[in-house]
Amino acid sequence: MFFPSLIHLSDFGFSTLIIGKLDYWLNSLSGMKRERIRPARFAVDMGVSYDEANEMFSISAVELHILSINYEIYCPDCENELVKIANSLDLIPQVIKCSECQLVFNPYEHDEFIHLTFNLIMAPNPEKPIIKESISRNEAYKSLKPNKKQQPRLNVASFLTTKSGQKEIENQIFKPDWYAFNKAYDRFIESFKEGVSTEEKGKSLEELSCLMLSFITFFRVDPTVHTQTNQIDITVTLRPYLKYIEIPILQVIGRRILCECKNEDNNVPSIWVDKLAGGLHKVDNCKVGIIFSRENFSGDELKHARASQIEYARLEKYILSITSQDFKAIKDNKHNVLNYLDDKLEELEMRITRRHLS
Repeated sequence: MFFPSLIHLSDFGFSTLIIGKLDYWLNSLSGMKRERIRPARFAVDMGVSYDEANEMFSISAVELHILSINYEIYCPDCENELVKIANSLDLIPQVIKCSECQLVFNPYEHDEFIHLTFNLIMAPNPEKPIIKESISRNEAYKSLKPNKKQQPRLNVASFLTTKSGQKEIENQIFKPDWYAFNKAYDRFIESFKEGVSTEEKGKSLEELSCLMLSFITFFRVDPTVHTQTNQIDITVTLRPYLKYIEIPILQVIGRRILCECKNEDNNVPSIWVDKLAGGLHKVDNCKVGIIFSRENFSGDELKHARASQIEYARLEKYILSITSQDFKAIKDNKHNVLNYLDDKLEELEMRITRRHLS
């Protein structure tokens, strides 16, 4: 094959015949034709449905990294007037102006006018390619006239609701450095030993917590950690494309998140939960707090820290707990931290429901 990685398309249900067609067709492109490729061109040239072509190109970009994605923003009034090409979701501006008609608009409010094209970024392997003859363009086009269910152009709204699109969003919002995380985790574990200073205990947990939170790209972790209070301040800038994914915690997160770090060898007492909840109450648009600790919250659903956690959650002040066991699970399984925090919120809401029913 010219592009051996394409064989993995079979894992997504595509036949070797259609994979061979894409392999041959991509290799036939040269020069500028390898840039701003529309899947519809492949569909028409090779007699493949538009839906299949769109899906194959999406997977080849997001999963196989043979292609890169361009987000082409067109004016909703001029329609065919290209205003800007962005090379990632984060580079799509929230306000843009059409130079032709002077319309100022938010591309995400007209997402049907953000079209996807692709660049071929992998060089072909010339040895023993699979050769597939192209169907004549006229003959192919007769069988591929678009209908309501098949769209020749792939736009950002339809792409981001697919599995590949969801993976692309995840790639944008979660960018971990597992090597650095493992080093910080080892330092944190070393702090459990006898003779380690209180300062080192605090710094090791703060470093690990800040690093973990920085993996979420729309979190800005304040580098000035207040060592005396062990508080971490996070500014949250939600991206417009997050509307295409369903992560409940995004509906709760405001503009800021407050965190506390407590590296002690006993359970977290309710006074820590009370203190953090008080901090949330003083900050506008702040409903979520996180306590990073070595051990779990004290008590149960009816007393001590766990009971306080539920009471504040019922007032829409959500105090989440991340312990040494959670850090280990994240390290060992390379969890998406945003999804992990979302699971923590869901667990807390289920505890509220169980307590209400009991």
